[in-house]
Amino acid sequence: MSFLKENKKVVIPVGIILGILVVGTSVLGYQVSSDKIAKNVYVAGINIQNLTKSQAISKLEDSKKFDNITLNHKDMKWQISPSDLDMKIDFKKTVDNAFNVNRSGGFISNIFTTLKSDFGSKTNISLATTYDVAKLEKKLTSIKGELDAPVKNASLLYKDEKTSVVPDEDGREMNVAESKKKIDGEIKNDKFDISLVVKLEKAKLKADDLKGIDTLLGGFSTNYGGMPGRDFNIRKSAQDSSGIILKPNDEFSFNGLTGEKTISSGYKYAPVIESGKLTMGVGGGVCQTSSTIFNAALLSGMEITTRRNHTIPSDYVALGRDATVYDGNPGQDFKFKNPYKHNIYIKNFTANGKIYSQIFGNKEDFSNIDVTTQMLGYTGAGSKTITDPTLPAGKKVVEKYASPGYTVATYRIYKDASGKTTKTEKIGISSYPAKMGIVRVGAKPVTKPATQKPAGGATTGTTGANSTLSTQ
Repeated sequence: MSFLKENKKVVIPVGIILGILVVGTSVLGYQVSSDKIAKNVYVAGINIQNLTKSQAISKLEDSKKFDNITLNHKDMKWQISPSDLDMKIDFKKTVDNAFNVNRSGGFISNIFTTLKSDFGSKTNISLATTYDVAKLEKKLTSIKGELDAPVKNASLLYKDEKTSVVPDEDGREMNVAESKKKIDGEIKNDKFDISLVVKLEKAKLKADDLKGIDTLLGGFSTNYGGMPGRDFNIRKSAQDSSGIILKPNDEFSFNGLTGEKTISSGYKYAPVIESGKLTMGVGGGVCQTSSTIFNAALLSGMEITTRRNHTIPSDYVALGRDATVYDGNPGQDFKFKNPYKHNIYIKNFTANGKIYSQIFGNKEDFSNIDVTTQMLGYTGAGSKTITDPTLPAGKKVVEKYASPGYTVATYRIYKDASGKTTKTEKIGISSYPAKMGIVRVGAKPVTKPATQKPAGGATTGTTGANSTLSTQ
């Protein structure tokens, strides 16, 4: 009797479970066979559960979510209408895909999918879309023109005898190909607010790096203009050697900053001094930049470590105040050191036919400085005449202009607030050798053209205003 009771207890729960399964399966089967979309089914984040196909299509078509595609980078935004890309959204196909979430498999699979949906498992259906890829690329190229920006290092601005910091700005470069690829993937995932693929370049010189640099220690400018190649080289070398911070005892190297002067590095042909002669070469004009910086360095109290004058006097600075540079091994550089206990900042720029060099530092390091030169020697220039048999007799050609020689001493003079000299420092001696002129004088005999008689023994003659030619 006890055996029957125990088995009866087991049979009752099994029956209950089977009953529940039958009822549950019937309910789930009803959901599968109904005309409603399963629970927790979404399209682009829009809930379309328990809707018929027509109801779901209407809901999606009425949504404002697909009115625009928003492309962004940080706080910059661009709105694109789907019509700009000839974008078409197939809502019917999309809803069909949603409807088939729990109807595309076998009976058991469909029942199981429906059960998961009923218990909160979400399914997101991608929009069925098509668009013109070429139009998207064209739009992205246009956006790139607005978005791209070069990196800007922090700098100092000197105006009305006051120094202020110009903040740094990161550079931006949009990648069109990668942005297009990302947009395509995001649209397929029903995302219409999309961040563009942008490469950022951090500024090397930050505003914080200029803290404590508050005073113009010294500045200088020279005039230039008239030869496009030379003008370009001046502007380029000024930019390449600008925006530099020198820590205490650090050394400035002009050639180190401007690099080798070649066509491939961006420099152009212009007049240069080579072996004491003026000729055409790549990088002509950079010596005016180095000479301008040299004078700014003198006036700001820098320690000049490497400097040499030209062999021919320059027309943009006084004798003894030029600094030649050229490439080669060993070449010639212009260098100076920061002698102060604070950082200094070097800024070069061009404007209105002038090149400027300014050196900033801490107000504690400011000195009132003048630069002067003293003529130590002068050598007159002679001229040599060379007979040239290839030139017509009497013709003269100047092959090389004569140039007198000079020896000049350069001094830096420190003064107190009242203008009284407190220290005189000899910077160096500059020698410009005299150049003998060369004139070529022609010695080729001048021959007169021979007269020729008319053919056939004809003679000519004139007998008044109207003459005739007669043959006998």
